[in-house]
Parts: sequence; structure tokens; C-alpha cells
Amino acid sequence: MDAFERPVERVLQRLNTKEALSNWAVGCDKDIGGYSSASLDLTPEGTAKFHGTLSMRLPRQRKHIVRSGYAAMRCKGARPTLFGDVFWDTTPFRFLLLRVRGDHRRYMVNLQTDGVIETDLFQHRLFLRRPGEWEDVLIAFRDFTQTNNGLILPDQMQMLRERVRTVGVSLADGQEGSFQLEIDHIKMINTEDTDGDVDVHPALNQPRDPFVHHT
Repeated sequence: MDAFERPVERVLQRLNTKEALSNWAVGCDKDIGGYSSASLDLTPEGTAKFHGTLSMRLPRQRKHIVRSGYAAMRCKGARPTLFGDVFWDTTPFRFLLLRVRGDHRRYMVNLQTDGVIETDLFQHRLFLRRPGEWEDVLIAFRDFTQTNNGLILPDQMQMLRERVRTVGVSLADGQEGSFQLEIDHIKMINTEDTDGDVDVHPALNQPRDPFVHHT
């Protein structure tokens, strides 16, 4: 890429083959004795299907666990480059884009960075405007919130955007029952009016939807 050329997009993950899905880990409260289930499979159309059932039933013999009912998927990490990097640099881009087809559940998008506390996540709601249909969901990187174990931290730290380690999706909306979310790809993008966190046309003052771009 030319050093003076504005980057338009970069694909982080394409979930279109069994090999691609092998780079993802899936978990749920069943791992600690709960009763939820979660799987990640390849559909006949060649997209990933994250699906299962959430149960709020608490594990037996685990009195210290007071809440249950969650499922999550995340990539196992950025693949090393020729220079040995194992992180994504998101700073040249304004948005994270997920091409998805989901249901009415309230999913979260999770980013993990090379921070001091490994259990910290930067999260944002995956707003689905057209359940049952394919849509492109855009989330501004600057809108992610720092959390730990599902709780928003009172003292927010700035995301280490040049060292993003993993990307993932989770579900813990407190509702029992089945869920299904299909994912085609995840990428970083700029729009015609943005260049990273800089507005290319700052004079434009038209209402914009910050989350969804339909195609």
C-alpha cells in the first residue's frame, strides 16, 4: 500500500472454511458445570454459524457461582506476519465491520488487547436491525467500553488500538432459549468521509447511523 494512500479496509477474519473456523475457540457456562450449549459450524452456504442454547440454571456443587447463562466465541489470535507481529493495528481505521445474520438476541462484540490485565475486554453491543437478514454492522473503535468479567470498569483506560490481540462475540443477555448468529467476515474499514478517527469532510453535518451500513 502506498504510504500516502488512505487505507480503505483490511479483513481480520473470513469465516468461510473449516480451516478458518479451526482458528476460533467456543465456550459457554457448560465449561464450569452449567447447562448451556454452544457450537460453531460451517453452513452449506459457506458461512459460520454460532448457535446453541442458553440456560440460566446454576451449576450443581458450585455454591460460589451466583450467575450462569453465557456463550462466547473468539479467534485464537492474529496470525504472525513476516515480521513476527501477532497483533492487529486498528489505528488507521475508524470502524469494525461484521457481516452477520442474526436473531433477536443481544450479542456483544469483544476485543482483547495486549494490556496488563488479560481478563479485560473492550466490548460493544452488536446492534442487529434486521434479524433474519444479512447486514453489515459498523462499530466505531472509539465507542468500545472497557470491561472485566462482564462489568464496566469505573476508570476507563484508552484501548491499546495498535495491539489488538483477539476479536470475538458473546451472548449473556439473561434470556433462556436457543440462539443463532451467522458470520461471514469481520474487517476494519474507513468510509468515504473518514480516515481512521479523522473526518475527511468535517464540514459534512448530515445525520448518520454509526452502527449499521446496509448493502
